[in-house]
Amino acid sequence: MKKIIILYSTAGMGHKKAAIALFKAFREKGGNADVEIIDILEYGNRSYKFIYFDLYVFFMSRARWLWGVLYDLSNTRVVDLLTRRMRGVMDSRSLPGLVGMLTDKKADAIVSTHFLLPSIAGVLKQNRDFRSRTYAVVTDYGPHSYWLSDHIDRFFVGSGSAKQELAKRDVPEEKIDVTGIPTTDEFRGDFDTGMLRGIYGLDAAKKTVFMMSGGFGVGPMEEMLVSLNSCRADIQVITVCGHNKRAYKRVEALREKLEYPVVLFGFTDKIAELMAVSDLMITKAGGISVTEAMNSRLPMILFASVPGQETWNEEFLVKSRAAEKAEKVKDIPVIADRMLLTEGVYDTYKSAIDRIRRPDAAERVVDIVLEAI
Repeated sequence: MKKIIILYSTAGMGHKKAAIALFKAFREKGGNADVEIIDILEYGNRSYKFIYFDLYVFFMSRARWLWGVLYDLSNTRVVDLLTRRMRGVMDSRSLPGLVGMLTDKKADAIVSTHFLLPSIAGVLKQNRDFRSRTYAVVTDYGPHSYWLSDHIDRFFVGSGSAKQELAKRDVPEEKIDVTGIPTTDEFRGDFDTGMLRGIYGLDAAKKTVFMMSGGFGVGPMEEMLVSLNSCRADIQVITVCGHNKRAYKRVEALREKLEYPVVLFGFTDKIAELMAVSDLMITKAGGISVTEAMNSRLPMILFASVPGQETWNEEFLVKSRAAEKAEKVKDIPVIADRMLLTEGVYDTYKSAIDRIRRPDAAERVVDIVLEAI
């Protein structure tokens, strides 16, 4: 029986969601393979958990500009070359028990949706008893230097441009597969949208705008909602606030000032259904969120994205004509009207999405791994 371990981190829901998609695909296609999914933060010491969860949440909600500066600085070739080996040693020491566990389990393959595996792969492979093949699934459309490693057997990326970026950083092209970014198959589901509109209280005659700001519910949601009052299109809005309870309460209080209906959610696991009944999505450019939207064939307006990893995603989507970027809040209703009301424009975005989306990414990754082991 083949043994497969999938690693992810709860620091950012995207890593976890991609890992779950892979877990399901391995269970479906792997026959009698033993598949285990592990959150690396469970092995982290107190300082590691603070840096990779608490501090990350602080950056996302309070200091995005500083995150962008640190991201760009740490992504330079000089900093990467000076710190790569040290990072591997520090990460392995900050996760007591993880290296030993991964060695002792003697898995045939370790697949990671987080850059931690590339970081510690060199440490792992110093042990003669470690025989597992290692795979990294890059969950954004551009690779930060933290994903780089000479000890990863294969990289899976979301686009041809991401492959080019890895190749520029001296990763052999034969080790890079353009598979797409894994999402669960519900995002390519054939939903009964008429029934779903009835369940969610949506008017079939109105254009539905889906506004989502990520699992932490950050971004100027109230300001964006008010701006949509100026839309010429006859709209209704679905708003997801994630785990941000204060944002939920503020949006709930704002409803009476809005000139269109709002269907409001906190955290929900019905994102695929909500995307299926929507005509347009307003979101920051999280790697998994935008991939789910593409797999749902949902055009996007990108706003308030996190500098750094989400900059890659914005550039990829805008260049591919699958989305538009709003520089200011006041631009959002103007772009929405152009996309929804101008004849032929909406269909061009749908066509662009069809050219670049890869809804079978999880299955493609699984096929490559299973064939190799």
